[in-house]
Amino acid sequence: MKILFVGNSHTYANALPFQVRAMIDRTEGVGTCDVHAVTPGGKSLHWHAGEPGSCQAIGYHDWDVVVLQQQTHPFPGYEELAAAYGRLAPHLEGSGAEVLLYVTWSQRDKPEDQAEIDNAFERLGADHGLRIVPVSRAWHQALTDVPEAELYAPDGSHAAPAGTYLAACVFYAVLTGKSPEGAPSRITARDDVLVDLPDDIAAGLQRIAWWAVSAHSTRTMGQ
Repeated sequence: MKILFVGNSHTYANALPFQVRAMIDRTEGVGTCDVHAVTPGGKSLHWHAGEPGSCQAIGYHDWDVVVLQQQTHPFPGYEELAAAYGRLAPHLEGSGAEVLLYVTWSQRDKPEDQAEIDNAFERLGADHGLRIVPVSRAWHQALTDVPEAELYAPDGSHAAPAGTYLAACVFYAVLTGKSPEGAPSRITARDDVLVDLPDDIAAGLQRIAWWAVSAHSTRTMGQ
């Protein structure tokens, strides 16, 4: 499975792509996972759509999956999101990849922003037949169900390691169709520790990730 992540620091923080790879690589019957990323800090999909390096990275390789993550702090709105996707679409089609829309979370002190973000991605997904990676749904459920997990980094915007771990669990569920329950609570890459959570917290986040993906799939099928 060859995956390209396109976005910004909300993807590269705590090495999300490599956490996803580690979870997939340990799963029997799924095969290995190869991840790449184009994620300069602070950039939007509108920026990527006008950046030759991003467009070449998307279109000049045979990816299985391309993940798109939009700048949401602040969120530019549906129209810019849709316009950026439209400009990226020829490159995405050239790659032959499935496109996944990575829905991130609102800032800690602006939970009211989440509805607009979610609705915009749902609309884009419905308009173009794209699957959603509902990290925001899992994130806000975890704030209630696993309050001892520190999801936010100190800036109240980016993910702490536990937040990235939750996102990785959601990606795992979407990409494999399997529950992340039983995934390791400690993930390393070479000699770096990417995340190391207490087993009970990791288990709670895994359970919520599977719930979020299952609930979203059920709701989408019912529309």
